Amino acid sequence: MACKIAISLLSESQEGTIGNDWKYSVEAKVFSGPLTGEGAIQVRKHRLDSGKTQVPPGPPEDLVLPAGEAGDRIHVALRFNVAEVDLFKNDTGEATASLKLTCPPAGGAAVVEEREISIGVDEEPSGIGHAIFKLTYRVTLESD
Repeated sequence: MACKIAISLLSESQEGTIGNDWKYSVEAKVFSGPLTGEGAIQVRKHRLDSGKTQVPPGPPEDLVLPAGEAGDRIHVALRFNVAEVDLFKNDTGEATASLKLTCPPAGGAAVVEEREISIGVDEEPSGIGHAIFKLTYRVTLESD
């Protein structure tokens, strides 16, 4: 039976002094031995004030990818790219995360993990401002 993984964006927040126009992406690669799936979620430019937590605009559709077969051990590599949008040069930050999971048996309960990642972003080119962008996401792994 086939196994699939879904990545959902749940909430976003930022604390800092560099601005309130943000955009970001989450890129995913899924390996069950060889690469079995890859894709990305793009979140368009939107307002996110410092100290506020909100649902990402849209909200964006879940990213659903093949993840091998029931019982397979998989590795999920995530890359987060964040930008506070400025007129001339965006302030950017990047982070990665890695998960190792086992696909549930056919008809078995889904494997669900919720995580939060923090990404530091520095004002460019001056370096005098800073923000911490936080994104909460869910990974759901299930077999047909």
